Amino acid sequence: MLNKISAAMGLITVIGGLADSANAQTTPVAEADNKTAAIERLVQDEMAARRIPGLQLAIVKSGEIVFTGAYGQTNLETATPVTERTVFMINSISKAFTGVAAMQLVEAGKLDLDASVTQYLEGLPASWKEITVRQILTHTSGLPEIIDDNTRLIDGAEPDAAWAKVQELPLRSAPGTQYAYNQTGYALMGKIIERISGKPFVDFVREGQFNAAGMAQARFGHTADTVPELASLYTYLTLKMEGMRAVGVERSETPMARHETWPAYMHPTGGVQTTARDLAAWVIALQNRKLVSERGLEQLWAPQQLPDGSYRGFNRTINGYGLGWPSIRRAEHPAITPTGGDRAAIFIYPEDDLTVIVLTNLMGASPQKFVDKIAAQYISDLAVEN
Repeated sequence: MLNKISAAMGLITVIGGLADSANAQTTPVAEADNKTAAIERLVQDEMAARRIPGLQLAIVKSGEIVFTGAYGQTNLETATPVTERTVFMINSISKAFTGVAAMQLVEAGKLDLDASVTQYLEGLPASWKEITVRQILTHTSGLPEIIDDNTRLIDGAEPDAAWAKVQELPLRSAPGTQYAYNQTGYALMGKIIERISGKPFVDFVREGQFNAAGMAQARFGHTADTVPELASLYTYLTLKMEGMRAVGVERSETPMARHETWPAYMHPTGGVQTTARDLAAWVIALQNRKLVSERGLEQLWAPQQLPDGSYRGFNRTINGYGLGWPSIRRAEHPAITPTGGDRAAIFIYPEDDLTVIVLTNLMGASPQKFVDKIAAQYISDLAVEN
């Protein structure tokens, strides 16, 4: 049962010690007249404080979409307003779609999570033989990184050259021993899915998830696409790079347009573009077992334990990672928390039968830091961590 995952996540946190930041109790937003007014005031306050140009919101409660909202502007130059049809890039939330695609192949008897990746693809480096499918999905493969902190391919190479280059680099750690967030593994997972399914990755996901869940506007692409409904992407940050690592940041007082171009083999890592309402339909389909079985969803969401008994994630708050699905392990109201590009977040609260989805067009908006505040309008005793 999915509530077993919630219980297990809570128990893990109790054993390991509660996060310090979970102790502060949320105060409902300014005693608003009603829930809708409270949520809208909260969203507008966060947008103003974080200088977010545009935002979409969807909330699912007990299997139904109970709230949707569209705020701000999709394009500052044209002053085009965000609507419910505006399409946003969701970046690494795409990895959750890749995880579901892998689980669909597992349940079809075509993929073994604990088999070597070399069982499914020929011509891979000998050093990758000990890497399993499960390890690439949980970021414990030890693979070298194919992109830098600014989402550029390694050494600025062309796509084919970058894929060849990353295979020449040594592993960063022994497979299965350490958690290290990694894009290479998901590019590799996409190639495996194509090999097993006999279809392009984008077609497999479109048929098995977009169409199956009724996601009318979901697609794959990048910001170089010129489609009218795609939200323009902005940032206030300029990264200072040394090699593949960001070593500093400069902040602008005015938003700058940002363009991110992904080759096709990176779509499994961050290529999905969609709306908050479409993502709500996807979550409902998942929870209604239309995409994978109950056991399959349990496996996707369960955080991976390392050999030393610890669990790792993005930070102290998002502190676990399953098969493409990050999570917040805490004693009360644990959450499954796919996030993407520091601009998009889905928080699923299994114990509370609640999902909150926030999409923005600002790199650095960090919606994951205020989703709990929105959820607290439905979960009265939720302790907000940010």
